[in-house]
Amino acid sequence: MEEKFFLIQIKRSSGVYEKGIVVKNTLDEAKQSYHAYLGAYGYGHDANTDYVQVAINDVRGATRVGPEIDDRRPAPEEE
Repeated sequence: MEEKFFLIQIKRSSGVYEKGIVVKNTLDEAKQSYHAYLGAYGYGHDANTDYVQVAINDVRGATRVGPEIDDRRPAPEEE
């Protein structure tokens, strides 16, 4: 059976959400991209980005890694 891995990438920059799914041939390739995405946008590295989520699913839909979430969005104001 063919094996593929799907890297799910979500970020919010300047209040706008962007998302994507990247197809990888191996779990190691998917993990490398997973960590690179977090490194580029997560944990305050990009000042305009306040939310990042990544995960890796396999071709059967099983979650293999994550999800990892960096959520620094402002808390909603209470009424």
